[in-house]
Amino acid sequence: MKFDIYIKVRFRTSSEGGRKTPLKRKTPQGPNFYAYPLIVDGKGYDCRLLIEDKDIELGKYYEIPVIFLDKDLALANLSIGKDITLWEGKEIADGQVTRICT
Repeated sequence: MKFDIYIKVRFRTSSEGGRKTPLKRKTPQGPNFYAYPLIVDGKGYDCRLLIEDKDIELGKYYEIPVIFLDKDLALANLSIGKDITLWEGKEIADGQVTRICT
């Protein structure tokens, strides 16, 4: 599978106003991704975070591959080191773009 970017991201803990639970694959056969808007400079881009079989704990840093639903639109506004936020009804994670896959 070809990814669009990689992000280094930290999911906020519930005491920081983030999610209440870690990210996990729901079932062994279930989807291996989470869908969130990735926010850059106030604009949101629909994407899929590919977590595979990892349990993503709150408060820790992870490098996660991302696929955008509209790659061209999103990539035109991204660069390495660009700050990003993930949104799930509220800001739940902060990070940076670490790699752009072209």
